[in-house]
Amino acid sequence: MKNKLIILLIAVLLVLPFAFAHLGEEIEGIHDNEKKIALPENIQKVQDYNKEQAEFYLKKLSFLVAFLAGIIGILTPCSLAILPAFFAYSFKEKKEITKMTLLFFLGFAPVFIIFGILATFLGKTLAMFQQDNNIFVMVSGIVLIIFGLMILFGKGFSGINFNNKPKRTPLGIFLFGIFYAIGFTACMGPILVGILLIAGVLQSYAYATFLMLFYSLGLFVPLFLISMFFDKYNFSKFVGNLNKKLGFSISNLIAGILLISMGIIFLIYKGTYIFDYLGLGNITYNIYRLQESIVNIKYINIIGLSTLIIFLFLLWISLRKIGK
Repeated sequence: MKNKLIILLIAVLLVLPFAFAHLGEEIEGIHDNEKKIALPENIQKVQDYNKEQAEFYLKKLSFLVAFLAGIIGILTPCSLAILPAFFAYSFKEKKEITKMTLLFFLGFAPVFIIFGILATFLGKTLAMFQQDNNIFVMVSGIVLIIFGLMILFGKGFSGINFNNKPKRTPLGIFLFGIFYAIGFTACMGPILVGILLIAGVLQSYAYATFLMLFYSLGLFVPLFLISMFFDKYNFSKFVGNLNKKLGFSISNLIAGILLISMGIIFLIYKGTYIFDYLGLGNITYNIYRLQESIVNIKYINIIGLSTLIIFLFLLWISLRKIGK
């Protein structure tokens, strides 16, 4: 049953781009009508520049480049904000951290993609879209705080269960990925900007959605590798032994604090962009330069394909273990 759920969620991710294809066709007529209206010279220059950039990225960006850019993008400060959430549930899970990471991604990716495309459709950045619709982010922050309090008081986490013996539910981790994605403000690096320009300027919504899916998959890779490492070396056993030595659950304490902290950040700052303003500007700048440079690397698609094949092979091994 659990494997069927995972397969179903993966199928939803693959179908998602086609849902935007029809949307793109509908709004193309709107853009065509707008072009008939005379625009001021300065606005026309901006539109021409955006079109040039969109065509450049349409020519240069492949799914494999977007995938590699996502892997690099996790190193930016506002993307690193995803790590506290990841460690929060990996501290709590007794086994199969890899499976929980996959479920988290399957909840996170669709919402992240939908927000990005919807923001572009409305002519906004992701941060602007989230701030204008901050009620969703605030609700997500409240949910994260509730999850954190549940952990602190030993009432479970993976599912909202207030019994004395809380039961783990994969659905809880999946929902957690959704709530986290609502408050996750993506770093608007050159690759992500290029993807959204392809959607907004060239009306290639289906193609841009596929690019964002692979970008999201790249964000998932470092978390997946960490979770495989935790599972292989039985990290949960180490945490369990530490809990016994201390006489209390250090895992509950750390996970609860991390989740409550992220919930408060969502409530106050309406997203994770605040992490870009903590004296880490040089890191963000260098990561963006690196993302920009990979577009012009001669054999970048071969590198991307090799990385993707290795990742899919490791994912296949993990899924086989889950099925046993």
